[in-house]
Amino acid sequence: MPHTIAVVEDDEDLRGNVCSFLERSGFGSWGAESAEDFYVQLLHRRADLVLVDLGLPGESGQSLVDRLTRQHVPVVVLTARGDLPSRIELLDAGALQYFVKPADLHELVAGIRSQLRRAVFLPRAEATMVSWSLDQAQAVLVAPNQRNVKLTSREMELLVHLIEVPGTLVSKQALIDAMGGGDPEDLFHRVESRLTRLRRKTLQTTGLTLPVRSVFGRGLVFVP
Repeated sequence: MPHTIAVVEDDEDLRGNVCSFLERSGFGSWGAESAEDFYVQLLHRRADLVLVDLGLPGESGQSLVDRLTRQHVPVVVLTARGDLPSRIELLDAGALQYFVKPADLHELVAGIRSQLRRAVFLPRAEATMVSWSLDQAQAVLVAPNQRNVKLTSREMELLVHLIEVPGTLVSKQALIDAMGGGDPEDLFHRVESRLTRLRRKTLQTTGLTLPVRSVFGRGLVFVP
């Protein structure tokens, strides 16, 4: 089976061109327009290596690189930022190679092949052995390390709507309707404030990051 490359790039034309070239070069490929879109698609697709642009909407490309390298996923950066400090910072963060746009696609593919030959892949089951769960009776969020986060009624209300449909975008309007309606901007600001506090509490209590991603301008998604 050919290796599959995920291309996280917000420029639709460039993303399509890179994916097409990768497929002509013998790889499987798929594209995502943002880090949040990548997380959602990753629930249903494989990625043996991820090609990341740094200038992404929403969560930054650098944050995505950090997250992937902590999970031992091979990452190659393709970006317009050609300055030396950016190169050093991303390579230090764990990116395997750093290409500056406009990159020669033949050279890019050669670099990807080189990194895949060196990569050691973790079994997929190893990374997804235990997931997050919600104990509504006790009003607690149970983390994969079995530590519990005590929830307020408002936090419980928010998580119920997200965990019921894991990997699915819950729109801003759906969240506002669930809160009883009202001024959309004010209500969604309250949702985001509640989520910020819950993220902080979850990290402090469990040492893990709450897997709720904000999809810029559209809503929230729970990525277990």
